[in-house]
Amino acid sequence: MSISKGFLVDIDVTEPAPPDSAFRRRLLGIGLGGAAVSLLPWLVGRASATTTTSASSDTTPATTTTAPPKRPSDADVELLGFAQTVEIAAFRLYEEALATDNFNDDERAVIATFHDAHEAYAQSLSGFLGRDAPQVLNPVYDEMREAFGGDKATSLDAAYNMESVAVATHTDILQQLQGTDGAALLASILIVEAAHGTVLADIAGETDLDILLVKTEADALTPAGG
Repeated sequence: MSISKGFLVDIDVTEPAPPDSAFRRRLLGIGLGGAAVSLLPWLVGRASATTTTSASSDTTPATTTTAPPKRPSDADVELLGFAQTVEIAAFRLYEEALATDNFNDDERAVIATFHDAHEAYAQSLSGFLGRDAPQVLNPVYDEMREAFGGDKATSLDAAYNMESVAVATHTDILQQLQGTDGAALLASILIVEAAHGTVLADIAGETDLDILLVKTEADALTPAGG
């Protein structure tokens, strides 16, 4: 999957991402708080700093020799830029869903929350990358646009698939990042987007545990040549 350079998006980076507490309150208000719990705590550990230790004897403590960099490498910048294109596509797709009359007030509030979250994540990545942020739509937007604007079942299925793709993509990127600052940011985004999938599956009436836990086999998007 390549990055489309034909659609520039103006991202305002002045608004921070919505806090988890506010997100949880909105979900709890419509009875979906339990469904929004993500079971991906290992991602936090993946984003934490790790060290390389030298060989030592049984009685000598290991000595730290190197630590991962905090700032992103050139390769990190490219990967995080690609992640931003996915986030831009996601919030633009949710605009398509919000333009329909498929949802009741509570469901529309959830869809609007997810739209705002993806927009905030695109802004956060833009602020992190500065001038290196690509600010463009990922081609997945064109692939999913019609489904997001379809009937309720089709729209919910498309939204769930988008969240699954975002989780798979960001997981793939997270495994390649060198700088811990970028990894921590992406991990925080990834965990909430897994919860998005859980809530969408719950709204759609799913009872399959693998689907509710966003454990479906979604294909990660990759930059051209990736």
